[in-house]
Amino acid sequence: MTATNFPVPKLIVREPLDTAIIRKKVAYGNYSCTDKLVPMIRARGTNLQTDDEGNLHIIGWQRDITRMRKQDVSLSFMVHLTVSPDGLILEAAVDDLFNGGKGVLCSRDYLEQKLKEELEGQWFDKKLAARLRFDRFKCFHIFEIMSGIYSSYFMHKQHGDTGPGALFYEEDIVDIYAAEGNLYLTGLQAFSGKEDIKYTVVLYDVFNHITFDQEGYMKLKSPILAEFYLDGELVHTDEIYQKEKDYIFIRMQKFLFVCVEKLKAVLFPDFADKMMNTNLAPGAFIGIIMQAIGIRSFSNNFNYIQYIMTAMQRPRRLPGCIGAILNEEEAAQHFEGFDLSYLG
Repeated sequence: MTATNFPVPKLIVREPLDTAIIRKKVAYGNYSCTDKLVPMIRARGTNLQTDDEGNLHIIGWQRDITRMRKQDVSLSFMVHLTVSPDGLILEAAVDDLFNGGKGVLCSRDYLEQKLKEELEGQWFDKKLAARLRFDRFKCFHIFEIMSGIYSSYFMHKQHGDTGPGALFYEEDIVDIYAAEGNLYLTGLQAFSGKEDIKYTVVLYDVFNHITFDQEGYMKLKSPILAEFYLDGELVHTDEIYQKEKDYIFIRMQKFLFVCVEKLKAVLFPDFADKMMNTNLAPGAFIGIIMQAIGIRSFSNNFNYIQYIMTAMQRPRRLPGCIGAILNEEEAAQHFEGFDLSYLG
């Protein structure tokens, strides 16, 4: 079979570097997107390093770059954990360079408080998975970062070194572009000790089949063809459809679960747990798709794009993220401990 050639995105961090360098690259590093008209990428990664006492220092990160109001916007999110040699989470923190997707509403102080409440003093074992829910962290991005840290931690335990200075590194970037009415989401996934692997999701004629309602919720008017490529080889295809009352693409989730399993089979065939340190994780990737289609469809209507962004964070029309609240009453009802003092 002849391989299809897709653009290959460049990783932002690229190697297991010192934490200070990682922070600088994630927050400020230059990046050239494939789509010059509506540039958009989602990058993420995890880095683990042990100190002389055997404590494990983890930084998990995520970065979005897109164009809003004819201006390129870059948002970075970083989480730090310190884990003792026997697996106790000693410290959890949101990086000072955090700049949430919804501006002042994404209060770093409030989100760090929730992160500490959920993680500090807990054992980093398989039971921790029960705490990895966006409704606990009050932020979808932090939930996605922590999911990546979770998978990376156990991959490190299974495959990584344990001596002082030992590193585990993984990074993933997806670069989104449109051509001839199709949407292409092409990624590069890197892990310590593994060959980089390229992947691409193609949604055919998607812009003629997608609509958004007045509240910003995406609707699929008719089925579309979706394909998944690994290193240019077609490995999975499916027809994506949506039932009338669905707010989330149930079929898209099923399609992406298969994509993740095929990626995992190549990289970590002996890893028993879910692979969540990838942009292809359905919860994250569906959000990337919604954002990509919305921004391209309504590039000149910033207010409507904000509706779409808010709808992404309101599953079943309830705020799952502090940045998605519509009024003070919702904040009081759904986000215990949040008050206007966090916005000062």
